[in-house]
Amino acid sequence: MEGNTQVRIDDYTYLCGHTPTRPIKYLKDTDGYGWLCDKEVEPFQDLREQGCWRCDEMAFPAGGR
Repeated sequence: MEGNTQVRIDDYTYLCGHTPTRPIKYLKDTDGYGWLCDKEVEPFQDLREQGCWRCDEMAFPAGGR
């Protein structure tokens, strides 16, 4: 993550039609990994230490599609 200051932040909660129980956002780190994080996370600090979940490490029921 060194040297690169760009982090992509997307908020898809509006697609569900309801408010999630816990506001989250999707981040993509500089290595290309996607993360699910609490909305108030600091994107330039260690995401795992802040309690984020790396998407490729999670089991999605639809096979991660």
